[in-house]
Amino acid sequence: MHIALIYSRYEDLVEEAAKLNPHGAVQMKDTVMAIAEGLEASGHKVTKIEATNALLSTLHDIETPDVIFNLSAGITNKRSQANIVGMLEMTGIPFVGSGLSTHVLGLHKEITKILLRENGVRTAKSQLFTDGDEEIRDDFVYPVMVKPEHEGSSVGVTDDSKVESKEELRAIVKEKMEIYNQVILVEEFLPGREFTMGVMGNLELEVLPIKEYLFEKGGEFEFLTVGAKADDLVPSKIPADIPIELKEEMEEMAKRAFRALRCQDLARIDFRLDSEGRPNVIELNTLPGMQKGYSDFPMTAEAAGYSYEELLNKLVNFALSPRGKQ
Repeated sequence: MHIALIYSRYEDLVEEAAKLNPHGAVQMKDTVMAIAEGLEASGHKVTKIEATNALLSTLHDIETPDVIFNLSAGITNKRSQANIVGMLEMTGIPFVGSGLSTHVLGLHKEITKILLRENGVRTAKSQLFTDGDEEIRDDFVYPVMVKPEHEGSSVGVTDDSKVESKEELRAIVKEKMEIYNQVILVEEFLPGREFTMGVMGNLELEVLPIKEYLFEKGGEFEFLTVGAKADDLVPSKIPADIPIELKEEMEEMAKRAFRALRCQDLARIDFRLDSEGRPNVIELNTLPGMQKGYSDFPMTAEAAGYSYEELLNKLVNFALSPRGKQ
């Protein structure tokens, strides 16, 4: 098959966006190279295409691909990620990954949380701040976490993201609003263990083995900051050592979350336990990282017995198979 591989050039990001995710350029380059090599090793012809405003023209000018493998996290910033998917939908060519509406929802974390709650998926109490002057809800149980609404890869999650009191919350919200130039999400901090898992498929879903981040009690990190994630500073274990009841509950919640946002082909869902040991969804990533040997999704797929090449071909086949009504 002829596969078009769509990617972002992090060098094209506005300077502020590039600074916020310093690992992004390396991750994208390594991912593009690994996916191209993996698909070519499987006998496919691969054409690499940079995601630009001229993407539709570029696709028109090449030999029509049988399928598109989309890696693009946007053109100038993360918020334009959904725009690329909108262009791909206009081509009528099958592509790996979720559609436009799913990416739009996934990039608005508070809307994601509303949908999760409506579908019976537990998620922490939250509030969205659009100008920083909103009245802070009185029923927050502190500490709370403060982060930008539209980012991924823990961008915007820093040491000062955990806020201990209502008195200091407003200042941190306004500070992050200034730095990241977007609305800010505040949600109650969940003190328990943290997990992530991949989900793939369409009509039938497969939940990949659960990965746990092993935060040391009293250690340097108690949650994944952008630096800790980029530099892989927090040890982890796949599969997580957890009771079967907790495993099954998180797997069912992951499937329900996947379907609530109408995801296609693949997604990654992050969980954290609350003070009562109950799992809560803290993130749903509609475009999970695919860097070989680093990103959570291919690592958990490997734990399920899939080689990197097998995973890539499985995703391509998902894109070419019936997905059901969206």
